[in-house]
Formats: sequence, C-alpha cells, structure tokens
Amino acid sequence: MKYLLSFAGIGASVLCFWLAIRHVPFDQLAATLSGARYSWLLLALFCQLLAVFARAKLWAALLDYKARTVDTFWSEAIGYLFTNILPLRMGDPARIFALSRRSKLPIVQVAASACMERVLDLGTITLALLALIPWMNVPTQAKRAGEIFGLLVVLVFLSLILLLRFRSRGERLVLSLSKRLPASLAERLLTSSRHLFDGIAVFGNGRIVLCAILWSLWTWALTVGMYWCVLKGFRADATVVEATFMVVAICLAVTIPFSPGGIGVVQWVGQQALVLPFGARYDLTSALAVILTAHLAYYIVTCLLGLVGLSLFGLSFRNLRFRIREEPPVLPKLSESES
Repeated sequence: MKYLLSFAGIGASVLCFWLAIRHVPFDQLAATLSGARYSWLLLALFCQLLAVFARAKLWAALLDYKARTVDTFWSEAIGYLFTNILPLRMGDPARIFALSRRSKLPIVQVAASACMERVLDLGTITLALLALIPWMNVPTQAKRAGEIFGLLVVLVFLSLILLLRFRSRGERLVLSLSKRLPASLAERLLTSSRHLFDGIAVFGNGRIVLCAILWSLWTWALTVGMYWCVLKGFRADATVVEATFMVVAICLAVTIPFSPGGIGVVQWVGQQALVLPFGARYDLTSALAVILTAHLAYYIVTCLLGLVGLSLFGLSFRNLRFRIREEPPVLPKLSESES
C-alpha cells in the first residue's frame, strides 16, 4: 500500500504539472520570469525564514516549552526537508522523531503536539477563507472545502474538551483494559496513554492556547507575506487578497499528502487560484511564473534549513529515514513514581 500510494503521488504530481504547463508558451514564460523584479524575492525568502521560526515557536508553545525553541526550529526544518523530497508527507514523522530524540520527550507527547499544530493550521486557514468572502467572489469549491475543514476543526476541539473534561475516567478505562493484556503490552499502553493525555493537556491552559493561536496566526501571516512579495515582483499592484487566496487554495489542495513537496499540485492549483478569480489581472503564463517563483523560494529556504538541521543533530537523510522505518523509538518505561 505504501508503494502504491507513493506511485499515486508521483502520478498526481506529473498530471498536475502537465495541466499547469500544457497551454503555456515557454518563450512567453521565460520572458515573464526574466522581467520580474527579483529584489522582492529577497524579502520573500526572509518572510519564509520568519514563518519557519514562528512555526517553531508555535510547536514549543504546544509542548508547554518543555522543548527549546532552537530544537523545535531545526526539527521543523528537518520535517520540511523530508516533506519536500518524499511523498506521503514523511516530514511529520521525521520532525517528531528528531525532536523526541533531541529533547528527550516521549514520542507520543511530541506527536500529539504536532497533531494539535495541524489542527490549528486548519483553523487558521478556515478563518482566512472566511475573511476573504467580503473582498472577493470565493469559488464554490473553496467555500465547500472551507466548510468541511471548519466542521472538522470544531469536532476536534470538542473532542479535546471532552477528553480533558473526562480525563480521569479515560485513564481508568485504559487501566481496566490494560489488566487484560500481557504485562509488557499493558505497561506500554499505560505509558502511551499518559503521554497522550499530557500532550493534549496544554489545551486546558488558557495562556498556552492563546500563545499557540497567536503564533499560528503569525505563521500564516508571514506565509501570505511571502506570496505577496513574490506577486509584487511580477505586478506592482498585487494585493494581499490575491496572496491570501493562493495560500488558502494551495493548503486545501495539499491536505491529501500524496506528491513530494506538493510538486505539480502546487503549480496547478496556485496557477488556477490566480487565473479563475483574478482572470482580468493574470493569465496562465503570468500565474505559472508567480507560483514557480514562490515555490522555489519556499524550497530554497526549507531545504537549506533542513540540511543544516540534520548536520546540527548529527543525522543524515538516509540514516533518519532508516530509523523512522526500521527502528521506531522505544517509549520509556514507567518509573516507580509514575506507577
């Protein structure tokens, strides 16, 4: 199944990239790219760097600052590198593994915080889509996707509230189930469940929730800023609305993590996100030039940071990939005080 999904992801990349370039004259595309004001690209690179830092602060907040921001930063960078190269969004297990080993935190707790980060991402993207409605005619497909993701976020937050409200009952239920299992498996289940509850317990702290929401907003504001800078490089009158809708459309499109780094999918969806609602300002050629440049800026920053992160953590791409696949971290055993 893993290989089947990988091939499907590569096929989706090729198909979407072909859809993006099939009606674009390459000489016109080259002329558009050469005529851009690339001084704006430097600012776009800086915005992308700040976006990675903001996301690292977000992850540190979700871990109640039990992990250093410098460690979450380089772990995020490693995750970006793996996502850029491998299909099925392998960056998530890579960054979770890297941070767990670096910070000595239980991998279940780190994974829970990473999942909460994704939930906040969906919530922020949904809010961005709602904010666009007064300023533009949002396509029906985008509205429906936003409604689905908004409902998903609400359901997740309600589930978290219930888990926190009835944590003691949940722990007693897990304890009851563990008595029917072999000792080693029962101990592992108890430890995993406790670390899972610790990972989501931060949502019972209003200060942490507020910090996480603010850092999530900053992360996506800087991402929109990066796309806006690229747009300004091609059109002096580019607007934040155009950049925001590009970001929203791309994020909705790459939610299903098939293609490596979203290659192909990002180009086609980003192109259509400019052409369909803003057809009077962008054609297929100029829109493709914009998204190619924006994706290149993203790739340059995240891949370089990821390589530096691997070096600082004493890891290699091949070594970390092997560890994730063959040697998952062993959860620490319960100490006498914990049991």
